[in-house]
Amino acid sequence: MANNATCLSLPSPVMEVDFEDRFRKWHSCDPADLYTAPVRKHVPEDKLDIKRTLEEEARKCHWLVLWFDCDREGENIAFEVMEVCKGVNRNLTIRRARFSALIESGFQMQWALGK
Repeated sequence: MANNATCLSLPSPVMEVDFEDRFRKWHSCDPADLYTAPVRKHVPEDKLDIKRTLEEEARKCHWLVLWFDCDREGENIAFEVMEVCKGVNRNLTIRRARFSALIESGFQMQWALGK
């Protein structure tokens, strides 16, 4: 069996969070109501190609190794990618690389640890 890997780069988060339509217009509600208003997380139109690419690749994979920055945005993107990929392949083994510097030894260590 061949060892194959596919690497994808994402330019930004895949999903957006919005209020339901009745809360999205200025002056449509009391601003205090927004603290308890329901929100929906979804993939916007301009990111559907990214979602489709992730789904296509996830269907062919056994492993998903996430290499995002270890900050809030990177963590958020990692969870979005996991949600999209697990939606089409529940059997994926998912690992998260954690690094704080772009140096070869750091990457090699994380890859060897399989985290």
